[in-house]
Formats: sequence, C-alpha cells, structure tokens
Amino acid sequence: MPNRRTALLVLAMMLTSGCLGAIDDIEDEFDRTIDILSEDYPKLDLPERTRTQPTLQSYDECDALLFDLKNALYDEMLVRLDQESYYHWVGWGWGWGWMEDGVEFAADGDTAAPSQQGQGQGQGQAQGESREGEYSGTNNQESGVDEADFLKTDGYHIYMLNGQSLVIMDVPEFGEVGLAAEMEIEGSPLQMMIDGDRIVIASMIYAWNLPEDHPLRELLVEEVQWGSGDDVYTYYRYSNLVKYTVVDISDRAAPEVERELFIEGNYHTARLVDGTVRSVTHSYANFDGLRYWVSLPSEYWQLEDEEDRERAWEFHLRETIENNEDVINGLTLDDFIPHMYEMTDSGLYSLPTTSEDCGEVAASTDSVSRGFTSIMTLQLLGDDVEIEVDHIASTWAHVYASQDVLVLAEPANDWWWFWRNSGWDDATNIHAFDISDTTSTTYLGSGRVDGTVQDQFSMSEYEGSIRVATTSDMWGRWWLADETDPETGEPVFTGPTNGVTVLQYDGVDTLEEVGKVDGLAPGERIWSARFVGERGYLVTFRNIDPLWVIDLSDPTDPVVLGELEIPGVSTYIHPVNEDTLLTIGIGGDMERLDWSVTQISLFDVSDPTNPTLAAAMPLSPAYTDENCEDVRSCGWSWSWSEATYEHKAFTYWAPENLLAVPLSTYRYVYHEDGRYGGYEYVSMLKLIDVDAENLTLSEHGDVDHSPFYNNEDGETNWWFSYSTNIRRSIFMGDYVYAFSALGVTVHRTADLAPIEELDIPGHELPSWYYDEEMIDDEEDANEEDDPVDGEEGSEESSDGSAETGSES
Repeated sequence: MPNRRTALLVLAMMLTSGCLGAIDDIEDEFDRTIDILSEDYPKLDLPERTRTQPTLQSYDECDALLFDLKNALYDEMLVRLDQESYYHWVGWGWGWGWMEDGVEFAADGDTAAPSQQGQGQGQGQAQGESREGEYSGTNNQESGVDEADFLKTDGYHIYMLNGQSLVIMDVPEFGEVGLAAEMEIEGSPLQMMIDGDRIVIASMIYAWNLPEDHPLRELLVEEVQWGSGDDVYTYYRYSNLVKYTVVDISDRAAPEVERELFIEGNYHTARLVDGTVRSVTHSYANFDGLRYWVSLPSEYWQLEDEEDRERAWEFHLRETIENNEDVINGLTLDDFIPHMYEMTDSGLYSLPTTSEDCGEVAASTDSVSRGFTSIMTLQLLGDDVEIEVDHIASTWAHVYASQDVLVLAEPANDWWWFWRNSGWDDATNIHAFDISDTTSTTYLGSGRVDGTVQDQFSMSEYEGSIRVATTSDMWGRWWLADETDPETGEPVFTGPTNGVTVLQYDGVDTLEEVGKVDGLAPGERIWSARFVGERGYLVTFRNIDPLWVIDLSDPTDPVVLGELEIPGVSTYIHPVNEDTLLTIGIGGDMERLDWSVTQISLFDVSDPTNPTLAAAMPLSPAYTDENCEDVRSCGWSWSWSEATYEHKAFTYWAPENLLAVPLSTYRYVYHEDGRYGGYEYVSMLKLIDVDAENLTLSEHGDVDHSPFYNNEDGETNWWFSYSTNIRRSIFMGDYVYAFSALGVTVHRTADLAPIEELDIPGHELPSWYYDEEMIDDEEDANEEDDPVDGEEGSEESSDGSAETGSES
C-alpha cells in the first residue's frame, strides 16, 4: 500500500476534559487536523489519550459540560471509525463494509440510514407488634443497608413482584399465607424497596414496546425519513427508561399509586438506609445521524485495483467524519443528559434536566463519558416523597453501600479508549459519597486502584477505610509480553494477578492509597470476595480454588495470613460467625470445573493462618430418577442454582442453623408413540443443616414446586417463557416459605411437612394453553361420538355452536 498521508480538517477539541470553571469563548466549531496514515491500512492519526486524576469535578457552567461531552463523543467516534477501517482492510480482509445500493461512487451528501441504537423491611405494620427477628429478610451485604429485590416482607405481609404484578400476601400467623391484593405495574418490574407504608418499585420501560397512544412515545420515538424515497427508520433517543412507582400501602388490601417518575436509561440497583432510597441508573444516549461505519456505494465492490479501493475508502471515510462533525456540532446538552418525567392526573410532565449552572453534574477529569450514572435519592418517611438527582458522566459502575458511605467503582476508561492505546493497565476509579444525612447524597472524594472490580462484594467500608479487591490484567493481554523463556525463546505471559487496596479520605476530595497487598494468585482471577470486620477473604480460580485470608487490622499494612487450595470454586461467601464461612459454588476436581455440580462448602477459619475445608456437599443432580446413571443418560439438563450468581437467593437462617438454596433442572420427554413429547421440570428448594460448632453439613430435605409446572403425568407440553425455579425463600417462625412464579408453599422446618399452598397471580398460563387443552378434549370427545354411516351430521346454529342431529 503506498505510503502517503491525506490531511482532513475536523473539529478541534481541547485535549483536556473535565473543564470545571467557566471557559471563555467556547466555540461551536474547531479546526483540529486529523491525518489518514496509509500504512497497513488507512489509519486515522488518533489524538493522544492519557490519564490524570480520578477526582470528580463539578461543573459551574453548562457550556463547559457540553464542551467535554462533545469532546468525548468525538474521540470515541474517531476510534470506532478507525476500528472500522482496520477490520475492513486487515482484521477480516478486504470486502467488509457497509454498502449503499444505488449510490454513485463519488456522490456527495448521500448517507445510509443511521444505526438504530440504542430492605429495610417495613417498620410499620398494619397489625400487631413488630415481628422483627422472627423472620429472615433480604440477604444483604451490610447490616442496616437494605438491598432492592423483587421479594420483601415486614413479618405480617409478603410483597412480591411477579410478572407485571405487585402481589401482596397476608401472614396473619406464621405458617399461614393468603392473597391480600394485586396491582398491575407498568413495564417490567424488577426490584423494590419498602419502608413503613410506602413501596418504591423500579421497572423497565422499553421504548420499542410502548403503545401507539402512550404519552412517552412521542418523546422517545421518532420516525425519520432518509434517502430520496419514502423510506423511514425509527430513531430512539433512549431505548429504555426506568420507572419508579411509589405505592401507598397503608391499606394492604387496597394499595394506591402515589407517584410515577421516569428517568431515561437502565436500572442498576438500589439501597435503603434510614428511610432514604438511593437508586442508581445508567444511561447511554443515541444520536440521530451519527455514523460509526463507512457508507460505501455498490460500485466500490467492483473496483479491482487496490489503490483505487484505498482512495475510494479514504474519500468515504472523510465524508463520514464530515457528516459526524455536523451532527456533533448540532448537539445540545438536552441531547446528552437523561430526561426525567412525571405522570400525574393531569398528564405527563417533563422535569428539569439540569439546573441553570449544571452543578449537579460531575465527571472524572480525564474520563468524561457520554454515558451518565445517575443517583436518585428518594426520602420516604415524610408526608411527601422528596427527590434529589445527581449525574456523573461515566461508564457502568459497581455499587456498594454501608450505612454511611455509598461507593461507585467505574472503569477508569471506556472500552474504546484502549484501542491502539493498549500500553495502559486496566484500572478502576473509586468514588465515595456521604449518605449519613438522609436528606442528601454528598460527594467525598475519589481514588484509583489497579485492576478490575468483580462485584459489590469486592468493596467494603470499615471504620473510615475503603477496601477494594481487584484482578489486574483480567484480559490476559498476551500482546504486551516483553519477556522470553531463556530456553525456548518463547514469550512469557504472567496474565492476571490479584490484590486488595485500602483507601482513606483525605478530608478534601481524594481517597488516598494507604495500604496494599498484591501479586496474589498469578494467572488466576477473583471469583468471590467478602470483607468481615478486620479480615478479607478472596477466592481466586484457574484450575483449583484458593481461599485467601487477609489481615486488614492495620489498614496501612494488609497481610496475607493463610491460603487453602481445594477443587472447584466458590462464587459467594457467607460469614456464619467470625470463625466459619459458608459458601456456594461450582464443583470440580483439581483439573477443571464440573458445571453440572452445585456445591456447598463450610470453611474453618478459626486459625486464619491455616484455613481448612471442614465439609463439602454437592447438591446436584436435582432429578430423582433412580435408574439414571448420570445426568445425560435420562435426558436431564445440568441442574443449577440461582444462588451461585445471585446472593439474594441464598438464605441462611441462623436461629435454626439452616441454609436454603434453590436447585432446578428440566428435560424433554418423548411420548411412547415417539411423535411428540413435553417438558418435565424439577423445581426444588434444598435445605441443609449447618453445624458450625461441629463443622458439618447434612441434608435436611427438599421443598418441591415441580407440581406447579408439570401436569398429573409429570410433564407439560410447552416451554415456559418465565422461570420455573424456586427463586426466593423466607424463614418465618417455625416455617419456611418458598416462592416461584406460579405459587407459594409453606412447610414446617422441623420435618418439612406441607402446611399451606397458594397459587399467585402474575404469571398465569396463557389462554392458548387452555384452548389447546380444550381442543384436545373436544377432539377426543368427537372421536368417541363420531356418527356412523347413515346418521345425520351436525348443523351450525345461529349463534355459531354445533348442534348434532340424532335419531330417536
């Protein structure tokens, strides 16, 4: 490919972002020059990307915020077009691209259609005294910090989001259950928080699924004409919204919607502390007309000369960039920041997007993103629900909360930032907020840690220290290896390593690193973590499962105390007491994982320098066929438990030393005639006795919900569009309640004798299922009653029913 450079003029954006104060003479258009370097492919001369500080800087001028957002969008656009060029010429070989049929090769201004992108448990009860301590609630990470879930209880009532319904159940006495009320919730309800006589329900609204007459539709959906014909495409500024439905449940039998709020984006999680809900969402706007591909005319594919193809490609690459310049120059702040709406009796109202100075928006100084993480603070205890919203220009973040501090862990840079910039190690920005005041969420400071955070359990706040467990080089970037084996001369790749970093607030705006232990388990990554007081526990994995015990009593000098290597891997760690850990995970041997085995393990950490595996219990398989040699021989799928990846499905009830976790599987069974068959479901709740004193695990028994999903023959002839699993459990007094989509069961914990069973609304069998059953029954009846030759047939009555004639 000839070595030449083609200059093209584009927007000139400032090389620094996170502009904090007023910026004088901010221009709408700029004149930065970007070259196309003809090397191994037509390569854009991308601007330099560096890191400075993770500190969040608030804006005091909206123009400065818009300037940074355009800058970030422009840089991302250039990188993605450079990727397009690379994959067209190198990655996938010549012949890849976006073709426009019927467009002349040198036509100017023609474009293709743009891409269509997109607990506290209740404290107030309606009856009796508080039953606090007599029932299990949501399995929360931190005491006093309730996490949102689809199932909640206040001891006298159980609240469940099921399908599109809020289902409220009465518990007059432990061991009883009855249906109190059902309310339809708009959209797809996900999780809720309850405090006193109010519930806040978070649900997803999908723009593409809005009815034609929905008032939100005209705000989110636009039919745009493109080309010279009558072709139109549907443009979604935001594909999704999060709806918060505030429900007054002072009368549990007649819940009423008190407030309906919408914010553009996707729901992430929520926490409740002292009557205040803080919910986190993330939004990512689409921009009509912005193109991340190079539009090519049909004639391009007939060019045989490589230089002609390259010139054509560069021409249309320039054309695409110029088009995108115009689009970006035309954007306003309103196009970026997620909008909020409220539905009232008078109709739908748009709430202010920002204040006059955009003071509620912040961003890290060198990692402004066109995405926004929004923290909505809702105070539930007052007569009215008060709301505060803060926005952070960021990528998707993990969320942790103690009673006093909310922590966000976001990647230091978005994915596209590393393209042709891979010399940087992965890093995570840690942002801390003071939530000790129930009326506000106040930014404290930020720090940066090496590596990637696994989940919320990889973070903890304890006595002013924020502890963060990370895996560095999780990607295993083999292309960065610079060492060679002296014997073979082959590259040596160390791959991932793990560690714990301790941060402390400096009193101004920085989380300073005060201690660190790293280099743990080279070549492995963190699968689970848990911080308990002055100790931290990590489970890393590659072929075996090391459990690491870390002493954090001195925040400035964290030390590894002990390590244990066992087969399999634990995906969730639950502290039974200060000397015992209970875990759930995947079984296996010293060579590999066995994904068909769900395993419960009990660890003795009384001597932290010598942790031991005290007991292990494989729960799989879930099926009960005695004649099956293995899971596959009788057609069963591998069994699984939601508790291996969702800690809220893991219920440990300390008063009874009982663990409850769901376990499920299914198979397809052919009927004897071999023509067709049906699904057979196994939906169980496994109960395990946990003896922390003698360090043993033993099977207590099962709760079976399979009959909810199988007919009398033990199977059903259709595939459920929703989960057939038991998904949650609650211990109440001497009973265990199990919940799945179609029903609730109550069993006595001592002997698991069935006490109550309740069909619940929200996921009824579809009408066509009943119709199919009725049709089959009618066909069978007709076969039995078919008239013989010479008898009269049937006649249709005036109302459409069939009347069969007969001889007397």
